[in-house]
Amino acid sequence: MLGTSELGHILIVDDDTNITELLRVNLQSMRYSVEVIEKASDVDRGAQGHTRLVIVDAMQQQYSGMDLIRDFKADLRTEQIAIILYSAFKGESIVIEALDAGADDFLVKPFSLREMIARIKSVLRRHERSLAGASGGNVITFMDMTVALITQTVRIGQLPVPLTKTEYALLLLLLKNRDNYVTRAEILSKVWNDDISGGNERVVDTNISRLRKKLGDIGAHIVNRSGHGYMIS
Repeated sequence: MLGTSELGHILIVDDDTNITELLRVNLQSMRYSVEVIEKASDVDRGAQGHTRLVIVDAMQQQYSGMDLIRDFKADLRTEQIAIILYSAFKGESIVIEALDAGADDFLVKPFSLREMIARIKSVLRRHERSLAGASGGNVITFMDMTVALITQTVRIGQLPVPLTKTEYALLLLLLKNRDNYVTRAEILSKVWNDDISGGNERVVDTNISRLRKKLGDIGAHIVNRSGHGYMIS
């Protein structure tokens, strides 16, 4: 858990230790907590619930920084995390590709530390405003249940609901599609991203059943219909 003096968690993904160490030291001095991972393929999206920003290069790795961006934005667990891509590659095409993939900003190497810090602050400000505008203050409500998007916590009334990351992602997907059915195939794609499910739709049913139990009376509002999928209504 972050200390009260920290502004949030930043993940840096790059195997260039000269850059990652420079960023780590300076961001920590600004009261961010910082984690460095050398390989993009080693990043566990399911463990990023506390991350506010990803700064990534890794463009010459087999699983590249661009791959990581696409997968982050396709995964409900990580789609709301801001991302900055930096790279030695230049040209309009890579900038467009990065932004289309879901990056919030792009820097060309070499860059100055002052510029990177300014971009980080700007991206985080924009991202917080965007989340607030989209969710009415970063909170989704359903009856007396509140879902805090930044902290990824759920309360019913004043009581916290201890959901796993998978259960939280399921609930968020249903709430974003409130009053509309979401097919099992779509749930598998959005929540598991085919990481561990192996395409087995029974995984969806099992986890929905657990989610219903944890939500108590509200769980009864998660309904299913053969051939249509699941809906919260």
